[in-house]
Amino acid sequence: MKSYLSLLLTALILASCGHKEETAQIPTSAADSTSSYLTDTVRRIDPASQLMLNGTVTFDQDNVVRVFPLVSGNVEKATATLGTYVQKGQPMATIRSGDISTYVNDFQADKADLEVAAQNLKNVSAQYKAGFASETDFLTAKNNLQKAKDELSRSSNILKVYGGSNTTGQPYYTVKAPITGYIVEKNVNAGQDLRADNSNPLYTISSLQRVWVMANVYETDIPEVRQGQTVDVQVLAYPDKTFRGHIDNISNVLDQQARVLKVRIVLDNAGGLLKPDMFATIQVHLPNVNAQQGLAVAQKALVFDRDHYFVVVQTGLNKFDAREVTVLKNTTRYAFVEGGNLKPGDRVVTEGSLLVYNDLTN
Repeated sequence: MKSYLSLLLTALILASCGHKEETAQIPTSAADSTSSYLTDTVRRIDPASQLMLNGTVTFDQDNVVRVFPLVSGNVEKATATLGTYVQKGQPMATIRSGDISTYVNDFQADKADLEVAAQNLKNVSAQYKAGFASETDFLTAKNNLQKAKDELSRSSNILKVYGGSNTTGQPYYTVKAPITGYIVEKNVNAGQDLRADNSNPLYTISSLQRVWVMANVYETDIPEVRQGQTVDVQVLAYPDKTFRGHIDNISNVLDQQARVLKVRIVLDNAGGLLKPDMFATIQVHLPNVNAQQGLAVAQKALVFDRDHYFVVVQTGLNKFDAREVTVLKNTTRYAFVEGGNLKPGDRVVTEGSLLVYNDLTN
C-alpha cells in the first residue's frame, strides 16, 4: 500500500513539473521580451538598377603638395609624423647641411666685399674731389659698390630660400609645411642621409577636404559605367553612413593582372571621416527607364526562416504581426518585396526584428 502511494505521489509531482515547463514556453507579447527596437516605414520607390564595385580611398592627387629636400645633408630630427595635421609654415624636419654652410660663407664674403667697396668709393670720391683721381676711377669705384650690393642681395636671397640665417650662420635647413593639411605620406627619419637629387618626397601633404576613391570595374560591367554617374560610397568604419560622389574619370587601360578597369570617384570629405587606404563599397546608380515603383523595406527588416522571408509589422502599441513576403530585388539599402498585405506607410521592425519574430512564432 505504501509503495502504491509513493508511486502515485511521484507521478503527480512529475505531471505538475511538466505542466509548468509547457506554460513557460508560451510566448508573451513581443514588446515584453525586447528591451528596445527600431522601426522604419514601408515606402514605394523606383527600384533603380545598381552596380556594386569595390575600391580604396586615396587622397586627391590634384590637391596635394610633395615636399622634396632642397639640400643634401643629415636629418637631425623629423617632428611631423604620418597623419599629423600641420599648419602652413610649421617646421616638420631639421637637416644639418654642408650646402647651408656654403651659402652662409658666400653671404658673409659678399657682405665683407660690400664693406670694402663702400670704403673704396669713399676714398676715391675724396681723391676725385681733390683732383688726385680721375673720373674713370670714380665711376669704377661706384660700379664696384653697386656690384657688391647686387652680390650680397643674391646671396642673401639664396640663404633665405634655403632657410639659412643671416646672423647665426648655423648650417641647418628647416623643412616647413608649404600648405595646411594632413601628412599622408612620410619618407624621412632622424639620422637619414639625404641628397639634393632625391626622387622621393620627404612628405606629402593633402587637405583631405576632397578625396578620391579608386574603384575596380570588371570587363562585363564596363558598358554600364559612364563619366558623371552618381555613386554612393560606404566604408567599414561607418556602416550607417553613405557618402555621395560621382565618377570623375574612367581609365582606358585594363590592369594586366587583375583584369579590371580603374575608375576614379570624387567626393567631398568636409568632416575628414574618410581616410586614405580605407576599403570602400561603391553603388553606381544606373538609369532604368522601364522600372516601375515597388514596395521597399529596409534590409534589416527582413527575417529569413525556413526558406521564406518575413517582416514584422507593428500593428498597434506593443502589437506586432509576422508576415511572409517575397523578395523581388535587393539593393544595399532596400529590399523590394510583395505580399504580406503590406502598403506604403506601414511600420516594420528593423533593429531587433529577429527577436520580435522569434517571440511571435515560438
